[in-house]
Amino acid sequence: MKTLTVTLVAVAFASVGVAQQAPLTTYFGEAKITVNSGPNADGFMRVRVVPQNGTPRETTLAVPKSMGENELASGITEALNKVLGPEYSADKDGGEHVKIRKESREAADFSVEITFNSPGFSIILEED
Repeated sequence: MKTLTVTLVAVAFASVGVAQQAPLTTYFGEAKITVNSGPNADGFMRVRVVPQNGTPRETTLAVPKSMGENELASGITEALNKVLGPEYSADKDGGEHVKIRKESREAADFSVEITFNSPGFSIILEED
């Protein structure tokens, strides 16, 4: 019985190790970034759009403490549109949402990576 227990524990740990090595990536045809409130301190935000089997497109923008959620969404949209075209585009609605979409059916689906270091707000990424 001890051998069976040890074997099961070893298999469980091996499974965890394999799961940690293979990153989970979700690809979108359209994605929406929602900014919840403004930052409490100055910092930066990096948004990276990675086409499936393609070259990543990345932008980094300053995030001043004085920036509100709508201003931050505008900044993300502006910065992304400088690096996304012509296959992809970003569009801001009237508020705190930024939509990223393919410009044609032939464009590859994409993943989105967001990194920021300013406390006081959150980012929600979802399929649109």
